[in-house]
Amino acid sequence: MESRSALLNFFEKWLKSVDLISITFVLFLITLGLLFVTTASPNVAKLKNLNEFYFIKKHYLFAFFSIITMLTFSLFSTKGLINISYIGLIISIFLIIILLMISRENNGSIRWFNFIGYSFQPSEFLKPFVIIIFSVLLNLKARIKFLGYSISGKTLAFLLLLFISILILAQPNFSMFVILFLVFIFQYLTVGMSIKFLFFISMITLLISSIAYMNLSHVQQRIDNFLNTNSINFQVEKSLEAYQAGGLLGKGPGGGTIKNNIPDSHTDFIFPVIAEEYGTLVCIFLVFILLVIFFRGVKKISNSHNQFKVTSCVGLLILFIIQAFINIAVSIQLIPTTGVTFPFLSYGGSSIISMGILMGMVLSLTKKKFKEKGLIYEY
Repeated sequence: MESRSALLNFFEKWLKSVDLISITFVLFLITLGLLFVTTASPNVAKLKNLNEFYFIKKHYLFAFFSIITMLTFSLFSTKGLINISYIGLIISIFLIIILLMISRENNGSIRWFNFIGYSFQPSEFLKPFVIIIFSVLLNLKARIKFLGYSISGKTLAFLLLLFISILILAQPNFSMFVILFLVFIFQYLTVGMSIKFLFFISMITLLISSIAYMNLSHVQQRIDNFLNTNSINFQVEKSLEAYQAGGLLGKGPGGGTIKNNIPDSHTDFIFPVIAEEYGTLVCIFLVFILLVIFFRGVKKISNSHNQFKVTSCVGLLILFIIQAFINIAVSIQLIPTTGVTFPFLSYGGSSIISMGILMGMVLSLTKKKFKEKGLIYEY
């Protein structure tokens, strides 16, 4: 009886402390994702000689785990988030190294582990964890002694970024490399970045990007195709047609036909499918929801006096919004194709669960504070 009362008390305090409005918007996005994948994926499944409900069933399962993951991470204290991030980062790095050693390619890259009929990307799970660790290092006051040298936390954070970039580019995954660098710059700005260092990191990014362009054929091909006005990616071409065909109100759920010619209509190119079937107004509404989640998180964390929380939350929210806008930008031919999914809407277990972790962390970092201390998190 006492344990039940304690559990109810724990749940009541969590309800009072967590941002229920943000949770509602995220759950709404996930629900819409279920609808969109349901209408976008059957034809893709048929083309792959699978049951037409294959992707739908898996996505419903992934969405369930994403919600559970989000709610679980929202329970953790700041210390708990840091500890779990160290563990998650180490495991993710270890799995990426194992993948590179095995060298099992899938669609020209080495990113996926296969486990009991499911595949997952360790690099997707790495992102929210490394953002937290970046924040820990960027906010370190004391210098760390290493091999006789005294190193600042900011230098260590940058070296960690370079190390992870090497692993990511070895897969290869150029888009994730660019995203991580952008997130890192925004995080660094929150703790105070000198113009000199900003110039230095920009030069490093350009240097690594140039090396990647010269040595990674798929990166070179995507950039060349994008810059060549006479050549257009087939999926992007069909995406533009889908936007035009949908108009303001769309053709209705399941009424789209152009999606049948887009191989990745349920993943990287789900936004044009939404445009064709539900119209431009729904697309604008989805962007509005994204911005509400983003700016609500920014507003809540701006009241915090904890620099670590600010740095972490900014990094997580920037990752969330950058992924969404990159996905949209690709589909309207503003940037080269990237393979970046739309948060919570695109099919993909690693992506949606990773986003669940990310939003759970944001909810944890933006909770209201109470005087008592719980077992898992601080109030």
